[in-house]
Amino acid sequence: MKRKTRQQLDLLKLLVKKEIILRYKRTYLGFLWSLLNPLLTGFVLFIAFKIFMRFEMEDYTLFLLSALFPWTWFSVSVSMSTNTLIGNISLIKKVVFPKHFLLLATVIGQLVNFIFSLPILLVLVYSYGKAPTWNWLVAMPLLIGVQFIVCYGLALMVSMVNAFFRDMEHIINVLLSLLFWMTPILYPLEAVPERYRVYLSLNPATYLIQSWRDIFFSNSINWDYIFICILTATVVFLAGSLVFKRLDRRLDEVL
Repeated sequence: MKRKTRQQLDLLKLLVKKEIILRYKRTYLGFLWSLLNPLLTGFVLFIAFKIFMRFEMEDYTLFLLSALFPWTWFSVSVSMSTNTLIGNISLIKKVVFPKHFLLLATVIGQLVNFIFSLPILLVLVYSYGKAPTWNWLVAMPLLIGVQFIVCYGLALMVSMVNAFFRDMEHIINVLLSLLFWMTPILYPLEAVPERYRVYLSLNPATYLIQSWRDIFFSNSINWDYIFICILTATVVFLAGSLVFKRLDRRLDEVL
């Protein structure tokens, strides 16, 4: 391995470690918060929908968390990436390194959190009398790869745009909230009235989250959905790379 490549990999490892450890450095529970946050969110949503609103659905906890964990990886990656470049101005100005490593580290850090949440889902699957099948081994690496490319492509785009247009961080938060309610995380897609379902079908996140739920909840693979996910990931990554490359030339002017 060339020396430069080895140095860049070491730098990426350091940035990922910083993302995972420093975020909860001054808390008592530390890294556990990365697991507790989606679990507590799921608990609140469970009380709201299952207990107070009497949402009728079997195995609702597994149904909810099988979509909420992947969604958390997606939303936190995009949200954190928005401020990644402007939050590392001193590092960017003092050290010459590929700036996209900062975004890679953010997405990889959230991927690590997601992987650590998988044992919780596995326990839930067994507790509801189900068990993983070979479909898990086929679909999970594929979905992890697809979601990683989507998150990285969006991270490239929103981080660079936010460096030039600081309102972006507020817009992203609104868009993520809108996307959360327009993605079948809390409810099954079939529960949406037929005349409104077309709007959810226009949302690319619908197919990604539904594909995760198909695996964790139903042990099935919908290849049509996965094909749409791959197509979406390709478009998002190309668009993000183009925006990042174009605006990178003028980044020093605004930082």
